[in-house]
Amino acid sequence: MGFNTVWLEAVVDPQEGKGTRHKIVTFETAARNGEPFEEVIKKYGIPFSHFPTCTRELKENTMKSYLRSIGWNKGDYVSAIGIRVDEVDRVSERAKDFDFFYPLVKWKISKGDVKSFWAKQLFDLDLPEHLGNCITCWKKSDRKLFTIAKETPEAFDFMDRMEREYPHNGAGEGPRRFFRKYRSTQDILALAQKPFRPFVPGAFQLEMFDPELDTQSACGETCEIGADA
Repeated sequence: MGFNTVWLEAVVDPQEGKGTRHKIVTFETAARNGEPFEEVIKKYGIPFSHFPTCTRELKENTMKSYLRSIGWNKGDYVSAIGIRVDEVDRVSERAKDFDFFYPLVKWKISKGDVKSFWAKQLFDLDLPEHLGNCITCWKKSDRKLFTIAKETPEAFDFMDRMEREYPHNGAGEGPRRFFRKYRSTQDILALAQKPFRPFVPGAFQLEMFDPELDTQSACGETCEIGADA
């Protein structure tokens, strides 16, 4: 589509006091097995709802490193954030301070508009709703996580390994766990074996809404820079 997208990957310096840098990658050279995320976990520990170092290090600091490398500093650019008008409650109250701009909010673009746009394209990502964004992110509702655990339990392999290998890394007391209510990956996999109504992509979910199963993170399921800041 002619976006001239620059694909960045985090380069984590294990030395304390040294910030995350970046490298430019391509489809052929990008990490495929979570290597940058593992380096973040080695240094800062397992992220969770009140300690989202994955967003900070893999996105925010990586992008800032790239911008500095091309001579752009704070105040030289505006960050466009992909939050829709139906997510307006996630717009930062300090947007002007951070030079954030929310074009989809300004243009009143909703989730339906986005789906309609993609439906007209010549290709389909064929990505079910519950598998969008980081597949096993703790921000997702339990219903989505349990559904993923039933359909593709191997999707949790990386998180399970991180909890086993780096439970005490980072500041504070461990062991750390990824999921809300201080649940481990094994807890999620075990809970998914109990009876529940799975998430159905595209279905009207209100009739089956359950506060325990369908409540997601307070800041939604996505991790845009400038969301909820």
